[in-house]
Amino acid sequence: MPKSLNFLCHARALVCILTCLAGMSGASFADEQVSILNPQGAINPTGTWSVASKAGEYVFVAGMRGIDPQTGDLVEDNEERIRQGFENMLHIAASEGGDACDTVRLVVYVTDMYRYRPLVNQVQEELWIDCPFPPRTIVEVDRLNDDDIFEVEGTFYIP
Repeated sequence: MPKSLNFLCHARALVCILTCLAGMSGASFADEQVSILNPQGAINPTGTWSVASKAGEYVFVAGMRGIDPQTGDLVEDNEERIRQGFENMLHIAASEGGDACDTVRLVVYVTDMYRYRPLVNQVQEELWIDCPFPPRTIVEVDRLNDDDIFEVEGTFYIP
């Protein structure tokens, strides 16, 4: 493991330990204000949900699909749709000062693992070029909203 990455891992572990210690001293994560995020340029929610929330130093981004935020339409090309979904998620993290390197965890949903997992991997390699890949779960599901092929949700640590 590169020394800079090793340092980053130790620094984040120290933050977690200090957060736990703060909880023991009377302060707690529950004392933090939870705020709903709706940054300029993000997609509009299509139902009874918000695109993201922030609790303390964590940003939780709802499942993002390959929707063009300008038109509200799904991007046609499969690879570009997957890229747009990731970009929609990263746009929300960026609105709070984060980027791909601040990703704590990803969950990806696809409707055909053999067909779309390689595209997800390719796009993620392009977007996470300067930082390590975060933990990721990828799940094949029977169906997504609007018969979409892909959805990604992410958690970000943005101190």
